[in-house]
Amino acid sequence: MTTRLGRYRRGTAKQVVAVLGASALLLAACNTDGDTSLGGEIDDTGGDTGGDAEEPGGTDEEPVAAPGDGEELVIGRISALEGAFAASAEDGERTVQMVLEEFGNEVAGRPIRTIVESSDTTPETAVDRARKLVEQDGVHIIHGPLSGGEGAALADYAKSVPHVTFVDAASGGTATTLADPSDNYFRWHSEGAMWTSPLGAYTAEELGYTNIATLAEDYAFPHSQVGGFLESYCAAGGEVAQTFWVPLGESDYSSVIASIPSDIDAMFVSVGGSDAVDFLTQAEEFGLDVPIIGGSILVTEDVLSSEGDVRASSDGIVSSGPIPPATAEIPEWQDFQQAYRDANPDAFDTPTLQAVLYYNSFKSLLLAIEENDGVVEEDDGASLRETMSNLTWDSPIGSLQLNENRQAETSIFIYDVVDDGDEDLGTRLINTAEGVQQGTENWGRLDGCP
Repeated sequence: MTTRLGRYRRGTAKQVVAVLGASALLLAACNTDGDTSLGGEIDDTGGDTGGDAEEPGGTDEEPVAAPGDGEELVIGRISALEGAFAASAEDGERTVQMVLEEFGNEVAGRPIRTIVESSDTTPETAVDRARKLVEQDGVHIIHGPLSGGEGAALADYAKSVPHVTFVDAASGGTATTLADPSDNYFRWHSEGAMWTSPLGAYTAEELGYTNIATLAEDYAFPHSQVGGFLESYCAAGGEVAQTFWVPLGESDYSSVIASIPSDIDAMFVSVGGSDAVDFLTQAEEFGLDVPIIGGSILVTEDVLSSEGDVRASSDGIVSSGPIPPATAEIPEWQDFQQAYRDANPDAFDTPTLQAVLYYNSFKSLLLAIEENDGVVEEDDGASLRETMSNLTWDSPIGSLQLNENRQAETSIFIYDVVDDGDEDLGTRLINTAEGVQQGTENWGRLDGCP
């Protein structure tokens, strides 16, 4: 038997039987031979996948909320299984499966079926997938996406389908919950500017780097990362010598590295996934000789354990984000990592950032549905959204609850990369900023101090 990880404050965590193998959902979601990667249904109940989904909009009669009656609950999901973040999305699928197994693949007496739509990190694809889930599959709940541009686009689309409840999986663009936030869009993790805000001040005040250059991908999430970093960095007396912006999916950083000023103290870099592997490999190849300050996805588990030659350039990088280093002495975090390894022995040694966010967001959704007695479609999600807005629970990385923008505010961890001679690089906790609050600035592209 397995127990649910993280204590739910509104009820007692119960033991459930894990009914599927840990990789079943991942394998189905990544299947390119069938329909599941682009809209196929994944049966998490072991039964018929052809049940009738309720059409959006309901009937002409006023719906009456009532406890769930055991009818199948269909949850649409959008995951970036294509593109630069495919490895992280695949890891997210592993932790979603962990949640399903903790709940026994049912919630409030309702068996769960998910329909996974694969995206490629572009806003257009994410919205297309969401429209398919709502208009063709009739879902009332969507979990996703991963990337910042996708999140902002889905939050805007959510306004046109108020009967659908959206729970963000891992996207971190500031605008998603700050710029005219949608009443039916919920994000159970802090956002990109919050992740780097403590790091900016730390860079100037503790590391003594007051003249830097920045390199980031040119879309919503890195805009937030650079904005949060520079706001506190510049307030602490730091200056920006030059900024570099590259498209998502960039693989050649030679010209950028050759153009970096020789007299800077350090360079802040916000790229991730396969792009991060390419940059770190080329930083060593082309002799980048200034310290690197990492955005929150530069030195994540999937990057540090990649097949790319990242060891030499990664050692000593200081970074920050919403999850602790693997070695942090936080009992709930250590328990979660062990559960992840037990469920996924062939995956990473520790879950990726995105995998932790997928886990927390999907579990938050199921906890809210459980607290709401399984009521979802009967009142077009109104009571579920009220329940979710008031939910508080203890996740593997700390207590989670939402602010008035339906946005979580969490602790942020500052850490550095260490090379202790083992096969894989590791990270070490330096400092923790408790309860970082969401700012008021909707960050776009910056070319200097704000």
